[in-house]
Amino acid sequence: MTPLPPISALAPMPFGPMAAGAVQGAGETSPAPAAAGGFGDMLAGAISGLNGQMVGSERLSEQAATGGLADPTVALVAVEKADLAFNTAVQVRNKLVEGWQELSRMSV
Repeated sequence: MTPLPPISALAPMPFGPMAAGAVQGAGETSPAPAAAGGFGDMLAGAISGLNGQMVGSERLSEQAATGGLADPTVALVAVEKADLAFNTAVQVRNKLVEGWQELSRMSV
């Protein structure tokens, strides 16, 4: 059995509006390059990317409602991807809070 590689050897997870395959060009920004900073920088970039994805899906929804899109299924897919990304972010937040609460209950 081969040992697992260390976490530092794994490829970083893509964050941002293009990470989930969102359609760019509807007011979305391209994802920020991976910063060499710490966890706070990574978290800020992920939140910024999530915000960009949600704003882009809202704009596509508005365009679909006003007849500005030839194919309204593009807006539907973007909204579903933004919803999935938001639900994932909420679950990550819940796990972080749960971990922090468990750490704070530990006695030293």
